[in-house]
Amino acid sequence: MGKRPKRRVDELQVQDVGVQGLRVSDFESVADDSSEASSTIDTTSMNHSNYFCIGGGGSSTSTCLTRELNQLPMPNREQVGQDLYGINSAEGDIPVTPELLHRLEMEVRKLDENSCDRKAYDRACELSPSYVYKESFRTMFLRATEGDCKKAAKRLIRHFSTKLRLFGEEKLVKDITLSDLDEYDMESLESGGFQVLAEKDLAGRSVLYGRYTSMRYRTIDNMLRALWYIWMSILEDPVNQIKGVVAVGYEVGRVPLDRFDGLGEGEGSFEMYNADGGFDRDLARQIVSVPLSVPARPVGYHLCTDSQQWVGILNMIMVTLCKFIRLRMRIHHGSDQECKYALMTHGMPTGSIPVDAQGNTSLTRHMEWIENRRHIDAMKDS
Repeated sequence: MGKRPKRRVDELQVQDVGVQGLRVSDFESVADDSSEASSTIDTTSMNHSNYFCIGGGGSSTSTCLTRELNQLPMPNREQVGQDLYGINSAEGDIPVTPELLHRLEMEVRKLDENSCDRKAYDRACELSPSYVYKESFRTMFLRATEGDCKKAAKRLIRHFSTKLRLFGEEKLVKDITLSDLDEYDMESLESGGFQVLAEKDLAGRSVLYGRYTSMRYRTIDNMLRALWYIWMSILEDPVNQIKGVVAVGYEVGRVPLDRFDGLGEGEGSFEMYNADGGFDRDLARQIVSVPLSVPARPVGYHLCTDSQQWVGILNMIMVTLCKFIRLRMRIHHGSDQECKYALMTHGMPTGSIPVDAQGNTSLTRHMEWIENRRHIDAMKDS
């Protein structure tokens, strides 16, 4: 893999984050029109010292998201708090009726038939109508968008477009199993850069753990295919379809960014375009294509770090996100003990975080998860 010139972390531009052609606003479900701010304090104002925003400093950084939250109607604020803290999580499922499924198909047909996404969807329909029109499959997309047929239609056709690019036409209309991943895809999966925690959160939702500096990949597509497999495995559980999924990013301890000066060669620097802990901006841009292409509804994001440089990078990412995601994202800056305590107050299963106080990552439970998936996939392939 060829080398790219190094850049200082503080030179990264906000526009570097994002994937061309994807609309992150498809996650948006909170109305932009703000009602009169209420002075009532709810759970969403807890731990406000963990809130960060771009362009602020001192006390202003701790009030950015609080101010945005206070502009929402009370029911919306309460929902954000419930999503983040795993309390009173909605148990109800949307009623999927023949009328709703018909509306979904009508919204699909309204989309540009000459677009790459629509062409991939139409090809999937030609290959296996039974797979594409399976009620349980379409229900996943309706649940992910809480019954919004227009958003579900966009996600559905993007699903097949991304899947076609990553896996090819021969795997377009089948559930991806471990046998569909090649040697280098498995290398990325087994790196533990993404893992499903062994325990669920307080609300019974699965937790997707990510550690950017643990990721290993020969090409970015290796990492994307591994992540696709993990996401679709999580979504096999109807509870995760209904209640959503929580994500935890954990860059605490032994993080190469702490040693990065962006200058010469040697121990004090690293390549930004490699798979051994460097900050690969291309991966950062492209990795969002997976959760935006699968029928997932992430309802909470917790980003933990002991590095001030990571805080800067995460702040840049936050400012590019839609309101729905941004209001459900929290940055926890501190030691391993401090970050795990903050996660615990949000209902996270901190005992399952595979990183110890010294920053060492354990793959034991992750390899057990992969082995369990082998047995599950064997029944699918038989």
